[in-house]
Amino acid sequence: MPFKLPKDLVIIYFSLLFFAMGTGLYSVIMPAYIRELGASAVELGLLGAIAMVIGAVAAIPGGIWTDRYERRCLMLIGWAMCVPAPLIFAFAPHWMWLIPGYFLINFSMFSTNAMQSYMTSRSSPSDRSFVFATVHSAFSMGMVFAPTLGGFLAERWSMNATFAASLFFYLLSTCVLFRLTPNAPTDRVARAPLRLNPLLYPKRFWLLVALCVCVWYIMFLPFNFNTPYLQDVARLSLLSIGMLGSIAAVGGALVAPHLGRMADSRGTWLVLGACLLIFAGTYVVQLVFPSMAVLAVVFFVRGGTNAMMSLMTALVSGVVEERHLGMSFAMYNLATGFATALAPYTAGWMYAEHVGLPFALAALLALVFGSAMLVGQRRLQQVF
Repeated sequence: MPFKLPKDLVIIYFSLLFFAMGTGLYSVIMPAYIRELGASAVELGLLGAIAMVIGAVAAIPGGIWTDRYERRCLMLIGWAMCVPAPLIFAFAPHWMWLIPGYFLINFSMFSTNAMQSYMTSRSSPSDRSFVFATVHSAFSMGMVFAPTLGGFLAERWSMNATFAASLFFYLLSTCVLFRLTPNAPTDRVARAPLRLNPLLYPKRFWLLVALCVCVWYIMFLPFNFNTPYLQDVARLSLLSIGMLGSIAAVGGALVAPHLGRMADSRGTWLVLGACLLIFAGTYVVQLVFPSMAVLAVVFFVRGGTNAMMSLMTALVSGVVEERHLGMSFAMYNLATGFATALAPYTAGWMYAEHVGLPFALAALLALVFGSAMLVGQRRLQQVF
């Protein structure tokens, strides 16, 4: 699938693939590690919120730089910032000492604007959903074996072994980007005035952002608490939890490109609405049947619905001006970033009250928004 893409997008695909392998080694079992370092459910949610806020705030300078400077260079700087983070995680004596590592990883997200703008410049509007879904599916592909391997390394040796392997893949991911063709903004773009005033953006842009914020909040509401739930309720080991993360990644890698093609041909809002309904169903099943066999199917299906994030980003690329591409993505990433920051913090309070609350609320909201998108898909297609 990725070899149907232009050469530069294939390079980004493999860079994301290796980056995902580095992240996937520890991300699924990281909540368990954070709890071992003394964090409560509320503090776990707070740490997730802090990380997301840092990533959201990074969007603004990232947007400014994307419309002013060469984009490959910005991506290299962002990727390289992540390399020392696993070392910080490995030697943290308390959960609060993890914050510098999370700062590096999440502030590096300023380079996301550059990547999104780079991908937009290398794709046509007619196949943009496919391009974004396919390139981003590299992240799912990289997560296929990484969570299982990370869980094995943690149980066989220690989390330090997991973090050492993560550092290697982060470094490899950064090196791959050196093969990328430089992508500087045109002189017209570089000279364009900054659009920091939200009122300067068209209303349909902000309406789209508002809808995307709701979907991102729904998706991330239960995200940080899947691992604690699988430990506390399903009584699964770190290795089993890692395997479920790998299964979800297989679902994402196999399904995302097809959803992208379907969005280009049948309409993005139809696909988004259907994905939200399926997403809701997976959490209902998880709450009712928390057994390993059922959870394997649930995580595979839910992994496929992660393509929603790529499809929403592709939608944004179609309603922005080329000369303000970086700042438009920055506004979008800032808004959705704060949604993903609010989600784990509110989920932490709910999980402390009852372990099923974050998942039940996510399922309910997904059901409501998914149904609304399916009913209003024709109108939404006309507006956007």
